[in-house]
Amino acid sequence: MGRYDRAVVEPEARIDDGRGPDLVVAGVRWERIQLVVTVRHASSTTAPMPPAESFFLRSVERPAARLEALRLRGDAADVRFNVFAGPDRMPLDPGRWQLMIRTQGGEPATTVACEPSVIESANGDREFVHPAWTIRVTPVSVAGMFAIGLAVRHTGTTERSASIPGAWRRLKRAVRVGTFRITVGLVRLVPRGRRLIVFTSDSRATLGGNLKLVHDRMVERGLDRTTHLRSILKPSVRTRRSMLDRWRLAWLLARADVILLDDYQPAIYQLGLNPDVRVIQLWHAWGAFKTVGYSRIGKPGGPNPYSSVHKNYTFATVSSAHEVPFYAEAFGLPEASVVPTGTPRMDQFLDPRNQEAGRERALSAFPAARGRRVILFAPTFRGDGATQAQYPMEVLDLPALHALATELDAVVILKMHPFVDARLTLEPSQADRLLDASGSTIDVNDLLLIADVLVTDYSSLIFEYAALGRPMLFFAFDLDEYVASRDFYEPFASFAPGRIVRTFPDLLDALRRGEFEQEKVEPFARDHLPSETGSATDRIIDQLILAP
Repeated sequence: MGRYDRAVVEPEARIDDGRGPDLVVAGVRWERIQLVVTVRHASSTTAPMPPAESFFLRSVERPAARLEALRLRGDAADVRFNVFAGPDRMPLDPGRWQLMIRTQGGEPATTVACEPSVIESANGDREFVHPAWTIRVTPVSVAGMFAIGLAVRHTGTTERSASIPGAWRRLKRAVRVGTFRITVGLVRLVPRGRRLIVFTSDSRATLGGNLKLVHDRMVERGLDRTTHLRSILKPSVRTRRSMLDRWRLAWLLARADVILLDDYQPAIYQLGLNPDVRVIQLWHAWGAFKTVGYSRIGKPGGPNPYSSVHKNYTFATVSSAHEVPFYAEAFGLPEASVVPTGTPRMDQFLDPRNQEAGRERALSAFPAARGRRVILFAPTFRGDGATQAQYPMEVLDLPALHALATELDAVVILKMHPFVDARLTLEPSQADRLLDASGSTIDVNDLLLIADVLVTDYSSLIFEYAALGRPMLFFAFDLDEYVASRDFYEPFASFAPGRIVRTFPDLLDALRRGEFEQEKVEPFARDHLPSETGSATDRIIDQLILAP
């Protein structure tokens, strides 16, 4: 199993005993990978709290190593630290880290007091388990001061990874990545010409989504006359690039001034990019809902905390300021690198001309929906990523759904997530009311425009649909399991902008009675959608791509 690199509690470790300005630790808790320390004034209940930027964790063994507190949100007394986003955007080094506060005049900083009883009652110890690592974080009170002890245990290789096939796979990957890096390094020796902006995706054959909208807007503005715009794509995450395509990818990334992506792109994370190269993540989802990326450390299928994935973005764009801390956590980035520009997809979705065209595309694809009430059933997938995606079709009572649609003179459009390969089995007699859009090329956003009700579960489509102000239902039959394996950034019951049902009969009953709890939609949209709509694409171009 391996041993921890450093004991969590070291009695001989020196803890500074300089006390902060009448501040004490009143509690400790965890939110995903964030350590939340509640701080209060020892002798006053009305004195204002110092700002978040006053607090930091300092290594006892290496005092120059520090972790700044995250921006305060919620209770002003809560000081937050992401222990997996320390120096160089990596987990904190093993050892002791003490909570410090800068005094009003700056340095020297002082520690924050903490009674041992606070630690004992907090139950703040946490282990984050990965197949290769276990990281243990233990809040402690030493000499009456608050600190954390952090230890790393190498769990060794698994039987599978230690096998000959596993070793052969690792060797082939190392050779492939090494060759790619060498190629990029050689191309960098060639002098650059005109400014180059590269649009890249590892999961789509043609330019689409946010990438296409930014690209096309730059062309509309004539920016392609002074800047090279190039794209390098790939049909899906399951396919492998040809040698020629890998060479072209290496050439473009090595010569790019700006690189734009909207999803996971392994080639970006394999490179040590020049500091003057700007990498901008135009993430495909509108808002933060279910946890992604490093927020899932310690969860089944969660990432390696020592991975470089996502961490070399210059900027990541999000739909609103509300989403900034969640995506910073997910990508392992400083919050200053996550910019609430709004999303290009939002510009397109809310444009009246595009909405009219989208409605007509959807009705042309499904003419049975004309003049009828439309219920869109669009759940997300289960499983770990695209290669294991599935949806348990057996939870759907299609005959009962067909009967309800007939009763309401409605049609139900069923749109499974694109990662789900399995198809619904519909009887010919059900085809008049149940319309399977899973194999269709129709954009799901076009279907949202004709839907009178959206039935989903944990899909980020709710952000787009909330902009329309229409009712939603959440068929969360596996909510407990989903929380345990995936979890959310905010409690699902208070976050979901509509009624939550746990069984299919309850879903049918809610549809029949029109019980949607629609009053939740407006405040949800106010929190998660930007106040300025229609100009996100230009903001991204002007503020992030073209700005010096």
